[in-house]
Parts: sequence; C-alpha cells; structure tokens
Amino acid sequence: MKKTKLGMTFLLVISFMISALSIGAVNVNAATGNQGYAIYRDGVFFNSTDHAGFMNKPDTNSYTNPIIHHSGDGYVDFDTYSGFLANNTFKGVYRPNGTVSSTNRDTFVATARTLQTEQISYNLMFQVNYRDFEVGSYVSPDEITEMRCDGVVEYVYEWNNFKVYGSSTKWDVSKATLANKDEHRATQVTPRSQRNYLTLVQTSKP
Repeated sequence: MKKTKLGMTFLLVISFMISALSIGAVNVNAATGNQGYAIYRDGVFFNSTDHAGFMNKPDTNSYTNPIIHHSGDGYVDFDTYSGFLANNTFKGVYRPNGTVSSTNRDTFVATARTLQTEQISYNLMFQVNYRDFEVGSYVSPDEITEMRCDGVVEYVYEWNNFKVYGSSTKWDVSKATLANKDEHRATQVTPRSQRNYLTLVQTSKP
C-alpha cells in the first residue's frame, strides 16, 4: 500500500524519537559533526566514477559502523570507514544545498536507518527501483526493491524535500512516476556527478 510522504516522514521521526529516548537521549535535535551528510570516495569502474555513502554517526573515529551505504553486495547496510573506503581515496563530505538544520539532519538519519532495515538489493541502472507505483504517490522505504549507492543519498535527501539532482519537475526520486525514475538512471547521474549538486563540507576524513 502506498503511503503519503508526509505520513511516512512522521513515522520516521517518531521512530527516531523512540530510538533516541531508549538510549537516554532527551533531545532529538542532536545531529552533530558530520551526521546526516553524504560522503564519497573514488575507485569505481576503473576510477571513472565514485562511491557514495551516508554518515549515520557524527564521525568515523568514535563510533562503530558510522556509515550507511550500498556496497554493491547484499543490502543497504552499516559499515566501518575502512569498509567504505576499500583502499581508495576519500573525496569529501557533502550536504544538501540551502539551510540544513539539526532537525533536518535527524530526519535524514532516521530515513537512512529505515533503508538499512529493508533488505534493499543493488541495481546498476536506476538510483531507486520499485515494482509498481501509483502516479502522484511516493515510494516509501518498504516499497523499494533495489538501489545504487548514490540512490541512498538521493533518496534520503529528496524524500525529505531537499533537491539533489534533476529538472524542476522530475527531481524527486521518491516520487512515483516513470519520468522521475528515468531522470535518475545511470546515464543521467552518477555518484561522481551527484557531488556537483551538493555543497562541500570538508575534504578531510569525517
């Protein structure tokens, strides 16, 4: 059953709040450091493109499995910094354009963590793939069947109404139309080109 974006976003926020309270945190607007930002490294397809990930934690030194990404094997999952880097060169930390609040970043993290629970396989052609859709509705995390690494980043931000890549009418990869889905195929956007549509935070290790 399709869910509205507003309704699913509310559920994600509630889920994050419950998770935070369960570990003794009382302030859910707690995103710090690089938490909620996208990260990239090179070394894909003979270094013709990059690999994208997402910062689940504020930094890569103080936490276990601080990154969520799709490695191309298995499912969208947690990983270490070395697992993400895979002996390649780190290219930077990036955030969506515009004003990004701590509350926004908390919601980004909640969305990425939800993707991690859905056992989403890999797809080379489309950033986000799903079996069926109702035109005008939105594809919620439980309806996604496959993703690329840059699809994790694109979906997290665009599901939460922060545009990354695309035309003025087809930019939202979470919107269920063939045009929006096709706008985010591999011939249109790659992990390397995706960086050009975001704002650089730092080039050093997060």
